[in-house]
Amino acid sequence: MKWYVENAGISFAQTLLTEFWNDVDRLCAMPTIGRKTNISGRHEIRVFISNKKCLIKYWYNTRTLYVVDIVFADTHSPRFF
Repeated sequence: MKWYVENAGISFAQTLLTEFWNDVDRLCAMPTIGRKTNISGRHEIRVFISNKKCLIKYWYNTRTLYVVDIVFADTHSPRFF
């Protein structure tokens, strides 16, 4: 987020953060909307793109959504996934 504040402005960073939290709320309500990944592990990791600049990696059970990683990027590239 610091990069966005310094390079894109505080207003843009605040909008990005607000959209991120809205997407986390959306994932809590509908966790299956994220795309399944091939990441092996104990849980099925899913990914969801928030605002084309933020990739949210998460898993869930019947009661809780667990955010595993948040990746911010300037562009939409295959390496983003």
